[in-house]
Amino acid sequence: MGLPRIDIRHERIISEVEKGSIAKTVLNVGAGDCKVDYHLIKKGYKVYSTDYKREKHFDDKMQGYFSELDYSISNVFDLNTFPIKQADVVMCCEVLEHLVDYKEAFKNLLNLTKKRLIIGVPWRRSFFMPGEPPIGHCNFWDDEKTENYKSIYEFEKMCSPHKFYAEKILTKPEDEQRGQKSYVCIIDKV
Repeated sequence: MGLPRIDIRHERIISEVEKGSIAKTVLNVGAGDCKVDYHLIKKGYKVYSTDYKREKHFDDKMQGYFSELDYSISNVFDLNTFPIKQADVVMCCEVLEHLVDYKEAFKNLLNLTKKRLIIGVPWRRSFFMPGEPPIGHCNFWDDEKTENYKSIYEFEKMCSPHKFYAEKILTKPEDEQRGQKSYVCIIDKV
């Protein structure tokens, strides 16, 4: 089987893991269909894939490579459920917008991180998923705090004294015409 197809956002996340060769171990919190994980495994990284439950639509997508994953059920609100105490790099993408207590989850993600934390959340209401959390989105970020949005830079304050960087990116070419973007946030522990 060939590698599963990835999009622009996945390529960016992989490049952030690879930067500076800082990673030996990677923990993906909210791994979904584990496409990024599988690509990193093929590049020689030790990857721990986790999610809060198994979903049939993700299982169907992973049929060709699930046996190569180190996959477990873990809860971002209970660090004892993770297969390791810390990883060089922790990835958590498309998760925090679903969590009412996202600040507690963020704190726990920092505790799981040795060197670099990679967070991905939608910009504004891009990729909006209606419904009650944890299925639907309950948090929305923009460059500035307004009545409708939280500031993406609140993560910078929450991770102090660590280095923080945020950038809006496209996930696929058609995002431009749809007015959709995602944030990729990088937190480097210093």
